[in-house]
Amino acid sequence: MLRDKFREFSRDTSSIGQERVDGVNGLADALIAAGHSENATVAEWKDGLNEAWADLLELIDTRSQMLAASYELHRFYHDARETLAQVQHKQKQLPDEVGRDLNTAEAMHRMHTAYEHDIQALSAQVRQVQEDAARLEKAYAGEKAADIRRHEQAVSEAWAELRGSSQGRRRLLLDTVDKFRFLRAVRDLLLWMDGVRLQIEGQERPR
Repeated sequence: MLRDKFREFSRDTSSIGQERVDGVNGLADALIAAGHSENATVAEWKDGLNEAWADLLELIDTRSQMLAASYELHRFYHDARETLAQVQHKQKQLPDEVGRDLNTAEAMHRMHTAYEHDIQALSAQVRQVQEDAARLEKAYAGEKAADIRRHEQAVSEAWAELRGSSQGRRRLLLDTVDKFRFLRAVRDLLLWMDGVRLQIEGQERPR
């Protein structure tokens, strides 16, 4: 990766360069201390060398910061696209069927509870995308900032839709389970009443 290669280059260049600059500075100081006839020229060259070295270090630092910022932006785009794809995939996994009877409705409700735990794990990724976008938007302006906002909004809107769909399905499943429980209670009561009626009708009539 370019950023890692430049980091290694920067570290090596700074270390080797500082050693060489220190060596030349030491030589210049020795010449000046010895009262060399070209003291003024030596001092001037020494100052020029140190200024050039400081400029080079600043250039290396600026380049490092640019690469780090570029890497962070590309990582944000990658994370946002990946999170959006995962959220959309989970949205497609939501079934429409609610069950034909109490047993299947209860089974689907249990499956949906597991599904909700599953999508809850995505909330951390969504939150990270939102936090990264808020931080990066401050560092960029114009089209880049707008693009960062678009990526974050796509993730946030898809996440809100998924949560809404999931909550809606949970309510529907609970209503379906309640309906089948009610129908079973009604059926059991009617069967009991039929049994009582049969018992009554089966008894001898009074003479």
